[in-house]
Amino acid sequence: MKSNLNVAILIYDGVELVDMNGPIDVFVHANSYNKSRYNVYTVAHNKDTIRSEANVVSITPQYDITNCPDPDIIVIPGIIDKEVSADVIEWIRKKGGEKKIIMSVCIGAYTLAKTGLLSGKKATTHYLAIPAFQKQYPDITVIKNIRFIEDGLFVTTGGVTSGIDGALHIVHKYDGPVVAQQVADVIVYNRDAPLPPYTLLPPYDSI
Repeated sequence: MKSNLNVAILIYDGVELVDMNGPIDVFVHANSYNKSRYNVYTVAHNKDTIRSEANVVSITPQYDITNCPDPDIIVIPGIIDKEVSADVIEWIRKKGGEKKIIMSVCIGAYTLAKTGLLSGKKATTHYLAIPAFQKQYPDITVIKNIRFIEDGLFVTTGGVTSGIDGALHIVHKYDGPVVAQQVADVIVYNRDAPLPPYTLLPPYDSI
């Protein structure tokens, strides 16, 4: 196992802020307990300023896809009312072929699915997006009523804050359960909290 891991957080216009910031906080706080294993950075199509969902926050990416450190882990946040560029989709596809760990957060599953990397695999996404996702990607087995699922090198998560769960799962894998729990404690996050009752399916199967 590598002693240090590069964690690329993809950003783009319309990026959902909690999708992005939740995993960032997990990996950054984990560095307090694992001798700074994770080198966390943002990556975009180019170095232009990024506007978050609803244009609330402006973000300057640290790198673009042509010059970022070679990632070991890629985080794909959800995107609202925008499209991820074809170049970014191809970059994700290439990195998936290089056996990188790739995690999508919430509807970031759509971006990951566009690469074809999830074909034949199990995945999840936001409960309101599941029916449309299943229709668009029938070759992906969508799992309901969970915060995250891992299939091979891919981790997909079920909703906005579930990016925290997915990132804690990755920390658990690399740093063990004690460090993962320490991170959950310091960010005051209950990994064992039940899912909110109205996010459970099949009541929403007819959507």
